[in-house]
Amino acid sequence: MEKNQNDKSKNKDFNRIIAAVDGSKYSKRAAKKAIDLAKETGIDIEALYVVHQPNSVYPGFGGIYPGAVGLMKKEGNSILKEIRKMGSKMDVDVKTKLVVGFPDQEIIKEAGKNDLIVMGCKGHSALSRILMGNVCEKVMHHSNSHVMVLR
Repeated sequence: MEKNQNDKSKNKDFNRIIAAVDGSKYSKRAAKKAIDLAKETGIDIEALYVVHQPNSVYPGFGGIYPGAVGLMKKEGNSILKEIRKMGSKMDVDVKTKLVVGFPDQEIIKEAGKNDLIVMGCKGHSALSRILMGNVCEKVMHHSNSHVMVLR
């Protein structure tokens, strides 16, 4: 009987699993792992997509063309739908959330102290990592949550 109690307490190490996704093959692999963990433990899972606001990243950039944020939100919703379908195939209910802002800050803000952030380490391009910094690295160093990184 004690073994079952230990197994149950082991399953409650985290309140939630936050799968940070950006559409890259790395984040899809991380989302799959997060869904596997959610299925195995029964912990709630949320897929989080952050629309990166270009205005806030490139100082002096006179703005973005009309409708750009709308297009980025549409892409994000499409990616979240794909992750939700991935969960559905495994009988896991994946909640989704789309926000606008700096990806590292929004991921950190979304996750509570007892949540697990699961994310892929590589993003879209080398240029974006140079200009914006590595989101994964920033989350790992500044989050109070546990972070699982998949390469």
